[in-house]
Amino acid sequence: MSIRLNTHRLSKQNSLTSLHRLQYGSKEDVGFEHLFQFFHRAFPLAFNRETFQRAYDASDISKTAYRTKYCCKLKIYAAILATSTFDTNQKRQLKILMLVEDEHSLHAFNIGKRLLLQMIETCKELENINQIYAYVESTNLDGIQFYKMMSFQQREIIQDYFPRRASLTPDAIKLEYRIRTSSNNELIQTFPKSMQLMIV
Repeated sequence: MSIRLNTHRLSKQNSLTSLHRLQYGSKEDVGFEHLFQFFHRAFPLAFNRETFQRAYDASDISKTAYRTKYCCKLKIYAAILATSTFDTNQKRQLKILMLVEDEHSLHAFNIGKRLLLQMIETCKELENINQIYAYVESTNLDGIQFYKMMSFQQREIIQDYFPRRASLTPDAIKLEYRIRTSSNNELIQTFPKSMQLMIV
């Protein structure tokens, strides 16, 4: 997951208004090309067209937040691609790839939070998904904190998880959200006023 922020902030009123103007849909609503450009700009060494095509095709649940501007120009603010995996007991799990970009920290956090909660609610409706997993660079303390604020639990450190050419560090922190036991009521509603996050 990646959230790029700077130190600017929106007022609460302006942030909520902007959130309501966004459109929410799936990967099909924005299309492969827009999503590829969105992720490639953030991770040019991790994704070329071929590698992103594999991630796009493999994802069976997706969420997007976007806005259609003048002359049908589309701008993506956030996207989640979730791919199913199965444990040794053939229980379904999700591995997520998430990116949120906005020039305002409060706005970006609220978009990311809303999209992730939509993903969680979809998983609850499907009833056959037990966990959602996120893998974050071990040196990315802000990213780890974001997931913990969203009720993810840190599980383990995995060495050499990320390709060295595509990441600042190859080691990952594995975080887990348990669909059947976690409560969304426990989510923290506040976020640091000024920080820059880079969550992968």
